[in-house]
Parts: sequence; structure tokens; C-alpha cells
Amino acid sequence: MLELSKKGKSLIVALIIMLSLFSVDSYAQTGDNSGKEKTAIVTGSNRGQGLGWVKHFLNEGYVVVATARKPEKATELNELKKKYKKQLFIEKLDVTSEEDHAALGKMLKKNKLHIDIAISNAGVTVEEDFGSWTAKSWKLNYEVNTMGVAFFAQTISPYLNDGAQLIHLSSGHGSIGAHGKPGPIDAYGVSKAGVNMLTKKLAKRWEDRKIIVISVTPGGVKTDMNPNGKLSVAEAVAIMSETFSKLTMENSGTFITNKGKKMPW
Repeated sequence: MLELSKKGKSLIVALIIMLSLFSVDSYAQTGDNSGKEKTAIVTGSNRGQGLGWVKHFLNEGYVVVATARKPEKATELNELKKKYKKQLFIEKLDVTSEEDHAALGKMLKKNKLHIDIAISNAGVTVEEDFGSWTAKSWKLNYEVNTMGVAFFAQTISPYLNDGAQLIHLSSGHGSIGAHGKPGPIDAYGVSKAGVNMLTKKLAKRWEDRKIIVISVTPGGVKTDMNPNGKLSVAEAVAIMSETFSKLTMENSGTFITNKGKKMPW
């Protein structure tokens, strides 16, 4: 065998070191060896669970599209933008506005963004006791919690990667099988039951694309809308994130708890 000169050996060693450094750097940037940056989109990102999901995905190295009805007033989101300038997009989205949905679609197309996970979080809880129900309160619950979720799914459909996940943040109040006592959030519960039906419809529609669609009840999370919740937003997001990491196509079209247990429809 021919022996390499000292100079030749040194060149080979240098090349090996350079290749190793390149591989480590690539892994550090992507978080895996796929060489592909992941993208998440979250609605209702200005506060509560939506904001919690944005922080989670940014920490995980995702490119994040955070939507809010009034982004100019989303103080914490805008502070995050200063730190994650190229990683975070903040977009206006009133989920009841067809114009906003059209603008979001154009933005995703312009930036060539392809979504790996979508958190459909935007929602309202308008309370009214039976006997005092009004068309205004029922309409608002339905427009935001059901129609808004449907329009969002339609908007992002062309930009979902095959194998992506669409997560609908639903509620135990939307479960007919586990229905408790009636109360001032009856309209909210009915609107969330509609979200659960939508989950089933979309799961079938996107079955051939291997897109997983689920409804999840986050549990009692302490937010402005639920000051009596036992879980902090960070705790709830961590629990759900672990659950979502284990989802398969067998889970698509189901309604689950934050730990992955099936909820009755």
C-alpha cells in the first residue's frame, strides 16, 4: 500500500474536522438531522394559551406565525419579535373576517411557509343564563369558536405539509357524552361541540395527506378567561406538547384530554 505523506495526512484530518463541524452546526440549527426548519402557526396568540404556545415553539426552534385580532396591542408578542426577528411572524387575524383570512393566505404564500403544526386556539366565552339568552351572544360564540375555526382550517389547508397536525383547542363543555349541569356557558359548549364535529370532518377530508386533526380539552388552565384554573399555561402546554408528539393517524378525528385519553363526543 502507498503511504500518505505528512502533508496528505494533515489535509485529510483537516477535512474530517471541517465536515464534523458542519454536521454539528446543521444539527444545532434544525434540532434534527432532516435539514428542514419546522413551522408552527397559532391563533389567538396575544395572551393565555396562544401566547404560551408561541413561546414554546420559539424555544423549540420553530419558525412561528402568531396571529392576533389586534397585533398592535399584543405587547408581549411584540417584545418577543425583538428577540426572534427572523423566526417570528406576527399577523393580523380576526377569525371571523374573511378579508383577514385572505390576507393570511397571501402572507403564507409570499413567504413560502409550509406548516408542520397548527394550534387553533382563538376563542371567546360569552356567558348568558337561560331565560336571558340573546341572538347576539349565541352568534358571537358560534362565529368565533366554530366558524372561525373552520375558516382557519380552510385558509391554511394549501400550506399544511403532508403529515402535519391541526390541533383544535376544544373544551369538556363541548362533550355531549360527558355533559354536566347546564349554566351560563351553554352557548359556548354548543359552539365547541361544533368544533368537535369539524375535527371529524377534516380528519376524513385530509386522510390521504396523512394530516392528523384532533380536538383536545386542555384541562383547567389558569388564564384571563378561566381565573380558577389549576394548571399554569406553561404546565398545560408542556403536557399537551408531550401528548401531541405521540400522535399517529389512528388518533386523527378524535377528541382527547391533554394527556391523550379519549373523551366522549
